Amino acid sequence: MNRLAAKIKESRISAGLTEKQLAKKCGLSINYIIQVESGKKIVNESVADKILNALGTKEEFVTEERVVEKPKKTKAIMPQGTIPVEPNQTWADALAGVIKKYPIYDLYNNKIVGYKDLPIISKKIEGHHPDKIMFVKCSNNDMKAFRIKKGDVLTALVTKDIQNHCIYLFEMDGSKMVRQLTKESNKKVTLLKCTNDSSATTVAMSKVKILGKIIKNEFSI
Repeated sequence: MNRLAAKIKESRISAGLTEKQLAKKCGLSINYIIQVESGKKIVNESVADKILNALGTKEEFVTEERVVEKPKKTKAIMPQGTIPVEPNQTWADALAGVIKKYPIYDLYNNKIVGYKDLPIISKKIEGHHPDKIMFVKCSNNDMKAFRIKKGDVLTALVTKDIQNHCIYLFEMDGSKMVRQLTKESNKKVTLLKCTNDSSATTVAMSKVKILGKIIKNEFSI
């Protein structure tokens, strides 16, 4: 659970409100509030402020995982007479059961721009099946209103389903992009890249190929 989710849940309980009462007070659905409090929902600043104002509290709106850039590795100087040992295939096979190497794709040109080595814990990576997650590097500032900026690395959970008001990686007209999506009743979907309605674009659902739901944003400082 991130800090914002914990703050909302703590403030709601302190105010003596149920999830249903808070949802009604904010004009949101109870499922939306439950997902926000559990940390499963990425919320933009305006929605977070609406919820916090309804609870009579405020919080710094920072929920992303901050990743500190590691210093560049320097080549170790081996003592004279020491024979360097290179990892062999046996080592690689052993590590394959506990570490999975993921490519990071550039969102614009789909080229591999890096890799992530992640531990497999209880046959899962970050709580999900190892084959169900992928990583993309944001190549523009289209989603800066949702605190997703150029250079950020996004974790996507592979899925074809759409949950309203969540952020997705998808393909449309041969291009990959990230937007907040909302299904409409007439087999259309609304794409949002800003917090105001003027940025919304509505297209037929048949034009949108869902690749994954964004579940984490990592940025370097």
